[in-house]
Amino acid sequence: MVSSKIYVSLAVRREEIALQRGSEITTSTDHTLLLLHLLRLVCNPRCIAMAHLSAAASALCASAVLPRLNRGVVHWGKLFHCSSLAKFHSNSLLFGSSSRSGLSSLASSASVGKNVGSTEVSQEDTMSPYSWPDKKSPRVCILGGGFGGLYTALRLESLTWPEDKKPQVILVDQSERFVFKPMLYELLTGEVDAWEIAPRFSELLVNTGVQFLKDRVKVLSPCDHIGINGPNVSGCGGTVQLESGLVIEYDWLVLSLGAEPKLNIIPGAVEFALPFSTLDDAFKVNNKLTKLERENFGKAKPIRVVVVGLGYSGVELAATVSERLEGKGVVQAISVDSSILPTAPPGNKEVALKILKSRKVELLLGYFVRRIGKSGDFTSSVDQSDVAAKDSNPEQVVLEVQPTEKGAKTQLLEADLVLWTVGNKPLLPEVEPNGWPFELPVTGRGQAETDETLQVKGHPRIFAVGDSSALRDPKGKVLPATAQVAFQQADFAGWNIWAAINNRPLLPFRFQNLGEMMVLGRNDAAITPSFIEGLTLEGPIGHAARKLAYLIRLPTDEHRVKVGISWLAKSAVDSIATVQSNITKVLSNS
Repeated sequence: MVSSKIYVSLAVRREEIALQRGSEITTSTDHTLLLLHLLRLVCNPRCIAMAHLSAAASALCASAVLPRLNRGVVHWGKLFHCSSLAKFHSNSLLFGSSSRSGLSSLASSASVGKNVGSTEVSQEDTMSPYSWPDKKSPRVCILGGGFGGLYTALRLESLTWPEDKKPQVILVDQSERFVFKPMLYELLTGEVDAWEIAPRFSELLVNTGVQFLKDRVKVLSPCDHIGINGPNVSGCGGTVQLESGLVIEYDWLVLSLGAEPKLNIIPGAVEFALPFSTLDDAFKVNNKLTKLERENFGKAKPIRVVVVGLGYSGVELAATVSERLEGKGVVQAISVDSSILPTAPPGNKEVALKILKSRKVELLLGYFVRRIGKSGDFTSSVDQSDVAAKDSNPEQVVLEVQPTEKGAKTQLLEADLVLWTVGNKPLLPEVEPNGWPFELPVTGRGQAETDETLQVKGHPRIFAVGDSSALRDPKGKVLPATAQVAFQQADFAGWNIWAAINNRPLLPFRFQNLGEMMVLGRNDAAITPSFIEGLTLEGPIGHAARKLAYLIRLPTDEHRVKVGISWLAKSAVDSIATVQSNITKVLSNS
């Protein structure tokens, strides 16, 4: 990289001298040498050659006798652009102020000369390349450490590799912990500890060759577009720039950045609603419930919790929170659909309805939230609606709920805690330079479109799994963004990277629906396996089966053993406590 900087600086300086002296390249010999040099660099698949290509392009543009070639140079530069270390975002030698500015960009770059060179050095000095331990082994960069990303890394580690083909793997995530999201609800009931469902990446990967880096992704610069540098071609697949300034050059990339809650759908949701998607979210909700329980201790006024959304997450939250409050509060759940769990199997839906009714959860079906705010902001609405929040504190949080049926009245609901479970936004990194053919094909929801091998369409060096992927089943329907789908995609992504590196055929992904599970409290759950039609496990049996299934799904053998021992110890303690409680009741009655 140092040599590239020196070469570019020398080229810029040579260009300055030529311009200052009023000289220009005129001989056919000079023209031929420049063209041959440019073509040789274009054919070099290594990303480092882009710095030389930029210098050659600038020198070529300085020639007044080759105007017809300038636009072709721009096109070649776009086509073979690879490393963000060799481009200057806003003032590059090759692209000028815009990647689409064509001849004028190249001419302006040649004219400013010295300023462009100094801009390059100052911007590149703020970035540092990631140093891979081995210069020859394939390099795999995985963005996101959720189910898709972490399990892809572990799958790559478990495969058998030829000595010269085993890849170096780096996993990048903004958090230091992997979160087993389906069991976040157990944090609210105290069934599990944080370390059991949110172990550190450093602990999970300690006995592997996978390197972990805590950072955020800033810019993705792929260079495997339209078949260039594809699966059977050596050389880098692109670069990833992180917010810390570190730049990772990769041969293969896995996008598994997950999704974040989309709260800006309605006014007030960002300020007054809490999502339930991450470990931090679970801690915030738990702390808020604990605070409300302490403040309302001994008071007649119940705690009011409103859950927005009645998909799986909303139903599990409503059931878990209502059990925790145990008559000390009121839980209301809102859904725009006319029923809960619209996509769930009938068995799961029936069990969930039974549990919610037994815990007196108030269901508002066929309603949607228009806005959330403080009671003082709803004066005009109070006079026009059938209001449940009369004579309330002006600082009280209130939800304006509107029915989907025409003619029905709007309601205002008081809330001490609003839990938001609807809407999410897939997290894909920004791609530079923007514009075809560098951009990633994405759906309306922001997911990368992939083919059946999980490769992003048009980018054979990039795989996408989990929430980052939009893969359609044989019926044309996009697969749901669930943990079960991400589990299975990780296995296929790991295998297909192995196959691509070893020049083997890639396998098409086929999703196998194993069934659906949901937790409904400390001793309640519902499981509907797909391989036994009509069977639904519920109650303590379903709860135990669900915990066992998730124990098997934990990332590593070492972590499974630790968690299994912890759960057995807790179960033993709970059993002893239950026996003692029963004996005490019998003795007191006698």
